Amino acid sequence: MGRKLSIVIPCLNEEKTIGICIEKSYKVLNELGLDGEIIISDNGSEDNSVSIARNLGAKVVHCKEKGYGNALRFGFEYAQGDYVLICDADNTYDLSEIPLLCDKLTPSTGMVIGSRLRGNIEKGAMPFLHRYFGTPALTVLLNILYGTRISDIMCGMRIMKKDFLDEINFKTSGMEFASELLVEFAKHKFKIEEVNISLKNGVKGRKSHLNTWKDGWRHLCYIIGERFV
Repeated sequence: MGRKLSIVIPCLNEEKTIGICIEKSYKVLNELGLDGEIIISDNGSEDNSVSIARNLGAKVVHCKEKGYGNALRFGFEYAQGDYVLICDADNTYDLSEIPLLCDKLTPSTGMVIGSRLRGNIEKGAMPFLHRYFGTPALTVLLNILYGTRISDIMCGMRIMKKDFLDEINFKTSGMEFASELLVEFAKHKFKIEEVNISLKNGVKGRKSHLNTWKDGWRHLCYIIGERFV
């Protein structure tokens, strides 16, 4: 790869895992010999997430507008890398697999997205409804409407060219931002690649920020609405 990588992680009350994610990220950057930075886009944490991140040397920025999409878009503004990698702060994605995404990059590639559905999902790591109904159905719909060939549009671990991100005027604020990224890259004819990755169980007792029905509906409305606007 040989260029600077910005790792942008949205965060809301993830004190149990944010440190693990940052340490794994630094380890991968060192192993790959990459010039990199870790940006924690905090979305109003009330626990020790911010202090943990700062103590580990990550750059912390504060996004006041609530929502997954808002947090990532805000983090992008501070990213100085040639490429931006995003992942969640709950340690469910195996950050030691970052090299798998980097290896798929070519000069013409705009995005490399992970596929949990074709990779290794730990037992209990993904709800049954998400794994066998919601994610596959929305994936098929997006592929049909926008001509993509992706097996898992909800995967939150992706690497993208910063120049391409800067060309897009994003507008969504919530979880549907995961779909908007793919839709906009497809509409701009940016090449999208996919690689199989792992998904692990989150820490015991952690409350998910995902609302199955509300967020699923927002994805559906965006995917259909954007196609026929």
